[in-house]
Amino acid sequence: MARRALYLMVERLQEQEQAAVKDMAEAQQQLSEFEAQLAHLEQYRRSYLEQALAKGVDGFYADSFHQYQLFIQKLEQASVQQGKSIEQVKKNVLLKRNQWLELQAKRKAMEFLIEKQVKQQQQKQHREEQKLLDEYALYSHLRGQA
Repeated sequence: MARRALYLMVERLQEQEQAAVKDMAEAQQQLSEFEAQLAHLEQYRRSYLEQALAKGVDGFYADSFHQYQLFIQKLEQASVQQGKSIEQVKKNVLLKRNQWLELQAKRKAMEFLIEKQVKQQQQKQHREEQKLLDEYALYSHLRGQA
């Protein structure tokens, strides 16, 4: 493959890699937000439960107790759902990370190939130069003997 084509492929892979890094960062940000929401939800549930217990000590009606219980159950369900969402987002973060690593590996492989081609070209050029110098030295030596 022509070296220019390889350089273009490396450029394209770098662009894709940068986009993958951005996608991964966004997914990680989303994960942080979801985890913060879950922590807030859990804190709210604990606070509400403490309120219910405090009112329970003073005594309250069965209807009131039932309303507290239903609301706490809804908060628990919301926490479970948020936990499931977090697991999905974690999978997404992992997927984005793997995509980035794959692109990075491809880019590095292309850069290695370019480097290898450059070295081979330099070695070939060096051999040709050495051959010319050897021929020149031989020609000079033969001319000196004549």
